[in-house]
Amino acid sequence: MTPDKLNALSVAINSLAEGRARALYGQYVGKSGNTKRQRIYQEFGYPNHLTFDDFYNAYERNAIAGAAVKRMADGCWEDYPEVFEGEKSKDAEAESEWDKKLKRLLKRCWKQIKDADRRNMVGRYSALLIQLRDSGRWSEPANKTVIGRTADKALVKLIPVWESQLDVSEWDTDPDSESFGQPKMYSFTELPVEGQQGGAPARQISIHPDRVIILAEGADDGLLTSGVPLLRPGYNKLLDIEKVSGGSSEGFLKNASRQLNFAFSEKTDFRALAAALGVADGDLADALNEQVVRLNQSTDAATFMQAGSAEVLSVAAADPEPTWRTSLSEFCATIPMPVKILIGQVTGERASSEDMKDWARTRMSRRNGFLSDVIETLVRRFWTIGLIAPAANDEITVSWSDLLAPSQADRIDNMAKMADVAQKTQQAFGRSAVKENEIRAVGELQTLPEYEPEQPPDPNKKPPGKDPLTDDETTADPNAGNTPQ
Repeated sequence: MTPDKLNALSVAINSLAEGRARALYGQYVGKSGNTKRQRIYQEFGYPNHLTFDDFYNAYERNAIAGAAVKRMADGCWEDYPEVFEGEKSKDAEAESEWDKKLKRLLKRCWKQIKDADRRNMVGRYSALLIQLRDSGRWSEPANKTVIGRTADKALVKLIPVWESQLDVSEWDTDPDSESFGQPKMYSFTELPVEGQQGGAPARQISIHPDRVIILAEGADDGLLTSGVPLLRPGYNKLLDIEKVSGGSSEGFLKNASRQLNFAFSEKTDFRALAAALGVADGDLADALNEQVVRLNQSTDAATFMQAGSAEVLSVAAADPEPTWRTSLSEFCATIPMPVKILIGQVTGERASSEDMKDWARTRMSRRNGFLSDVIETLVRRFWTIGLIAPAANDEITVSWSDLLAPSQADRIDNMAKMADVAQKTQQAFGRSAVKENEIRAVGELQTLPEYEPEQPPDPNKKPPGKDPLTDDETTADPNAGNTPQ
């Protein structure tokens, strides 16, 4: 086959593959799966394709969306973790010098890390820009030699940025490179997300990957564009919530605005009515409308009719809560977050306790998964560029507090119950079924040395020392010195 034919065949195959890809994309992307109603998204007012602007606007203007992101961020960052070198078992040991240096460094960074996590939940990804005193440009690799002279003092600050502010300008396309398929250069647009410059000049800066930490939750393939926004699965339900609450408010407003309907009989003399209102025959409709405006603007205005009547257009408003709560429950199931946690309503002690446990498990899972990975990546980048020395054996542990641990009141209550068991078993069986240190362990108190009661003296055993009758030395063994001759 000639080269021209091979080229033509290649073009045909590529065109066929592209057409098949477009068909699959149009078939599945943005569809609800309803084969009977292909335009169901358009009928319900749902967008087929979601962008960062959709999620950001929902976060800014939708009360439920904003509360979901804020509560998830505040709940997961209820406190900051401890980061130390070595395995988890090293947590019980004293802080090493490396641990203390890292603690001082991270103390300046926690707020920015939390803010970057909040932005990551709104978009597919967010980023932390590492500003350094290394005499280098943003587009150049970090100067490890200069940074190593001042160590952690070379860190100026971390800058959290939104998805719309940072994009990839160049990819690594070398198949033999270790970073193949990863960004080779980023482009940062120094503009507010809302698009308002506020008098400041807009700048576009190229940034080297050494100076960027990407947060992309759900991007298990390592691509920042594979991140999953927190609001994406339940976005349609957010629109439903707006429809129900906004429609209910609009109906209330229309009922309160006293829209009038003028009904005239066949006996009405419109010329006489126009003359009474002091207008020409052709301006009668405008004169009646002016009366309606005066009625709505003041409480003491009046209107008059001739052989007719004026009625207020109003409808009986439906109760929006059942529909609103259904949409809210569906949205909460996608986060996941209990409804009572999101809107702050507590009904029933048992239901509230179960929701709190479920919410604690959700936060602990996110802490020990995605957030621990982000912190570990940041710390490793710190020692890679020279802000801090590498950890021993290049191993670190991110330790969070246990959100499922009982409270102090619960611990005291459990200690009281165990003490009651100890007392009753002592009275019933002559000995306690629970030891003192077991009770102290439930309350997370320090363990005391085990107490051993004194044993009564053995009557067959003579005490050591001199015999008071003979002044002879005696031994503890009554048979000592009595060996047969």
